[in-house]
Amino acid sequence: MHDSNPSPSSPDPGRERPHRARRVPTWLAILALLIAGAVFAQWLRAAAAPATIAAASPADAARAAPANQRSLDIRVRDAVSGRALDSNLLVHPRGETARVHDLRVTGPGGRVATLAAGEYELVVSASEHAGLSTRVSIDAAQPLPLTLWLPPSQPSDALDLLALKAASCARCAVFSGHVYDQVSGRPLGGAQVRSSQGARTNTDDQGYFELPATLPAALNRDREALPATIELSIAAANHRTQRLLGLPLLNDSRHLIVDLMPGAGSASEDRSHVQTQARQRQDQQRPVSPADAARNAADAERIDADAALDPRRPASVAIARQLAAQAATVPVPASIRVGTNCSGRSCSAVSVYAFEDYVGRGLDEEWIPSWDADSLAAGAVAYRSYAAYYVAHPVNSRYDICSSTSCQAFNADSVAATVAAAAATRGVLLTRDGQTAAFSEYSSENNAWDDPGDGLSCVNNDLSCGNGRNGSPRNNWPCISDEVGRGRGCFGHGRGMSQWGSQRWAANNGRDWKWIANHYFNNNNSPAGLRNAFLANDGGGAPGGDAIVFDAFESGVGRFNSAPTLSGSTTGISTASLAQQDCATRKNGSCSLRVLLKDDPAVATAWAVRLLSGGGTPANNLELIRAGGKIGFWIYTGASGLSASLSIDDSDGTERAIARTIPTGQWTYLEWALDDPAQWNAWAGASNGQIDAAGVRLDAVWLLREQTSFDVNLYLDDVQIAH
Repeated sequence: MHDSNPSPSSPDPGRERPHRARRVPTWLAILALLIAGAVFAQWLRAAAAPATIAAASPADAARAAPANQRSLDIRVRDAVSGRALDSNLLVHPRGETARVHDLRVTGPGGRVATLAAGEYELVVSASEHAGLSTRVSIDAAQPLPLTLWLPPSQPSDALDLLALKAASCARCAVFSGHVYDQVSGRPLGGAQVRSSQGARTNTDDQGYFELPATLPAALNRDREALPATIELSIAAANHRTQRLLGLPLLNDSRHLIVDLMPGAGSASEDRSHVQTQARQRQDQQRPVSPADAARNAADAERIDADAALDPRRPASVAIARQLAAQAATVPVPASIRVGTNCSGRSCSAVSVYAFEDYVGRGLDEEWIPSWDADSLAAGAVAYRSYAAYYVAHPVNSRYDICSSTSCQAFNADSVAATVAAAAATRGVLLTRDGQTAAFSEYSSENNAWDDPGDGLSCVNNDLSCGNGRNGSPRNNWPCISDEVGRGRGCFGHGRGMSQWGSQRWAANNGRDWKWIANHYFNNNNSPAGLRNAFLANDGGGAPGGDAIVFDAFESGVGRFNSAPTLSGSTTGISTASLAQQDCATRKNGSCSLRVLLKDDPAVATAWAVRLLSGGGTPANNLELIRAGGKIGFWIYTGASGLSASLSIDDSDGTERAIARTIPTGQWTYLEWALDDPAQWNAWAGASNGQIDAAGVRLDAVWLLREQTSFDVNLYLDDVQIAH
């Protein structure tokens, strides 16, 4: 690298400059030191406390930046509502060339960073929100605008409560959202929201709205039909009207974050589902440019040769057998950089999300949210693994993955059903080596038969598997039997999971999400070729073989023989609530424990139900070994907004576990590690927020929910500990 401006302090080679010594007065030297110290202190304050610098616009900062520096426009927003957040932002240079020259406030939630070329880590935090960090690369090109979306520290039940409102009628949908000025970030009160069905409402002073809609009766009954659609129009004074076209109509709730540009006129955005778009375009199967198609192919080929299970490679065979025998643990990224406003893989802005937030918000763009819960959960595993692979192998230095169909479709909307599916499978990935996330491909319809009359685009270049089978042997994806696709024309590439197949296996054949994922990615423990990816981080999905079940409810209520209101710690529910054996609904065996919760209309408090084990007396409960111990249970509910916890009698009091959300409409295994202090809080006695004794006992299962007048039924099965 050549420096065109040599330092003036460098000597001129070949010539020695004559000089004469001259004494400097002592007071001048002291004054010079004081001035230098003041300048240096001011520089330190500018670097360490950038939020105190006067506000400036990102455009002004970009014009003012020297040629060898770049200005990065940074915004911080609430991931649920989209509101601008006052935040603390730290920029850590990584490497000798990286240097922060300036970092100034540009308005609510806004900063502009003036940075030298190099690598940086951004760490952002805000009150009542989880922190977020990401990496930024600065080079000769102007950086893309960056938005960091911070999830609230406490989960919100608002989306689930709206989903309940939609579910109260089989043909109802609920749209909600927040509307903002795109430039300033301020909420737009009084904006008018209208639907193509004629419903209309105005936003409140926080920019919030709710709007009902109705599903067509015929489509609502047809599980094979694509969703009907609706158009929303959002208009505000002195702003460009935004029209959202083709929004899927679901018997669910969808939340939108809408930014309106100042000005006049209108703009339209096609928000129809990927499955719908693909059937309407000339290039029907996930439209991709030739350049992006080449990159996709390169991504598939980039998988290490050992990832393809070849019987002639004993090492890869051994890895597959090991993964099939026991669950692997694979690191899950904390955040993901998503390229937005994309044409193919070329994007004009970047959004950073907490990784699991990305999965919950993006899944509805690939899987149809009205599909069966186990189809959505299987889709969440594939969607999560695909994203984690790209965090490790980014599309480019600016973002890990694009939001278009050239990567994996995504936008900031959230739908209750797909958010729940992501929560139910939180952290579960596919892996081929037990250490990293697998490149988990999927496509719409992977049946290896091209129906010449359906007009759909089959991009599988090897249909040798035949009708009723799935695969692409030419691309190292062996054939498997997949009868649910028989007679369905190929509408995909034959590699990995069939999206429509996942729905048919779940809805029509009763298969759970683990079976579906294992079916498509490892042929149910019969791996070969690239069909050799296994579930990782699945400790919460089912206990190990050495689990001890101490309440299976096969012969009664076991140790849970107390009314839900017996404990004085229980609040919000009435004495009409009950816990009893039920042999109609169960996860394993023949019976489970049914818990019916009824609101106490005399109090207006949230529900906190301490469902005692052994009457809350330690001697009546089984001793649990702390070291390596994990305690959990299966739980099912049709209601939303519920979470569960545990309390444990420890040597110094009673510790209570962190609450875990209970997904709706599916059996879920919830589990807590006894020796992980991060999973426990002090609750009663002299408890200290961690479990100290070698042997402890279960005190109670806790059930938590905001107050509702509706009755809530839930079911517990197989309360157990595993080591």
